[in-house]
Amino acid sequence: MMKTRVAVLAIAASVMAGCGPVSPGAAAVVDGNKIPFSEVDDGADVYCAASLSQGGEGAASVDNAALRRQSLADLVAGEVADRIAAERDYTVTVPALGAQERAQLEELFGDRFDAALRLVERNQRTGVIATQMAREADASLTDQEQLLQAGQQLLAQETASSDIDVDPRFGLDETVQQIGETGSLSVAGGELDATAVEDRPAALQCS
Repeated sequence: MMKTRVAVLAIAASVMAGCGPVSPGAAAVVDGNKIPFSEVDDGADVYCAASLSQGGEGAASVDNAALRRQSLADLVAGEVADRIAAERDYTVTVPALGAQERAQLEELFGDRFDAALRLVERNQRTGVIATQMAREADASLTDQEQLLQAGQQLLAQETASSDIDVDPRFGLDETVQQIGETGSLSVAGGELDATAVEDRPAALQCS
């Protein structure tokens, strides 16, 4: 089960994005492609379930707003990676999960299985594209971990020059980092503030 958890929790890339006006109903717009809030929420739900499954003190007090920011970052990275793959005519092959891995994923996430599977496959795809970018840029790299790290850096550079608008309510700067200790991301009628996570309204906590 650890292998599945690692796959689910892996972050596809460190991305950069600019905040600005966004089309109504979209969490972000990447090169003209809208990322709906529903997709951001689905990813955040998966990260929440993964955090809770690991147990430990404070697991239930994970900052839901931070999970939504991470989910949005994943989606932005995926959109940029897909554009690059199309422009460079990459052949992107993502290994399918085996029956045992799918069973473990279903056991871990229950009714969130479909969203978890989409997240795993999307992040794997982004990683495959980043690896291809690194291999194309430096043929001397052969280690998979080095290729992925180098590719993530290249992907971040490409993202910085992309046309990206993020809903300002996410409280993110141009590097998809939270601005200061406070933000203005509305979650189920609440607002993120500097209150300790465990003392925030339930709508702002992972559950």
